[in-house]
Amino acid sequence: MRILGVDPGLINTGYGVIDTDGNRTAVVEGGVVRTASKSPLAERLHAIYSSLVEVIGELQPEVMAIEDLHSHPRFAKTAIMMGHARGVVVLAAGAAGIPVFDYQPNRAKSIVTGAGHAGKDQVMRAVATHLGDDEVASNEHVADAFAIAICHAIMSSSSAVAAVAKAR
Repeated sequence: MRILGVDPGLINTGYGVIDTDGNRTAVVEGGVVRTASKSPLAERLHAIYSSLVEVIGELQPEVMAIEDLHSHPRFAKTAIMMGHARGVVVLAAGAAGIPVFDYQPNRAKSIVTGAGHAGKDQVMRAVATHLGDDEVASNEHVADAFAIAICHAIMSSSSAVAAVAKAR
């Protein structure tokens, strides 16, 4: 299965594409879509959308795993702004007919590092270990995207997760 993991953001949207057969995982590509904070919102969202459409078209992922929106009531405006970025990422997947799976950041961190409140350095090291490549996680946004993709790979191949889903 080819998985596109995405860490959405208005300034830096990280993405990581992996191939997995349930036992082994291989890096396909990772990167960051960067936008200028001084650019108008519509231009930034278009840049994120069009870049991810290009990634999807070129790399042909079967599924997308994306970090779910998380917020604190004190930062409602930030959550709304991040929702815009997340929305265009999901739109890119929808336009390509790719199913989207959402994961809370703490769940992905817990699955990848063993600690739900792991710091950026821990996530970067854990991703590098999972993927067997120290260079792949040199950027925190790319590392977070790969962590979301790894989380989906583990969750989708778990018989326990399948049993819980079936019981619902």
